[in-house]
Amino acid sequence: MTIGHGKASERLIEQRVRNRIIEYLELAASFEEQQQYERNVPIAHVPYEVINQWGDQVWKHPRENPHNGDIYDAAEVEALCRYQEVLEATTRALPDDYPPLNKVQAMPEWASLRETAEQALGVLMQRGKFSEDREID
Repeated sequence: MTIGHGKASERLIEQRVRNRIIEYLELAASFEEQQQYERNVPIAHVPYEVINQWGDQVWKHPRENPHNGDIYDAAEVEALCRYQEVLEATTRALPDDYPPLNKVQAMPEWASLRETAEQALGVLMQRGKFSEDREID
């Protein structure tokens, strides 16, 4: 449901955010997709994008999201929390200057990040993306 003058309801916005998180995890879970992103958007520094796009989509901590009961089930929240933990560890392991993608992808921490993103994506895809146009129950 949308409300007045084409404004989306809070629920619909959260459904859309869920979909963006899934899309983000698709990137983080795939070295090939990261390499393609680098080829298609040469001005982007992909390691920086993967690290920082998470914060653009997710509450400071996934457990603190007041919409968890409506948009994410318990398994999804746990998967997102686990991903965030690995992301934070990966961020600490990266040099401040964020090396080029090919060097970052060779790091065991980046491999762990990719694997954890793949796991989180698998959990979220059990219910999949939600409608972008109407509220779901």
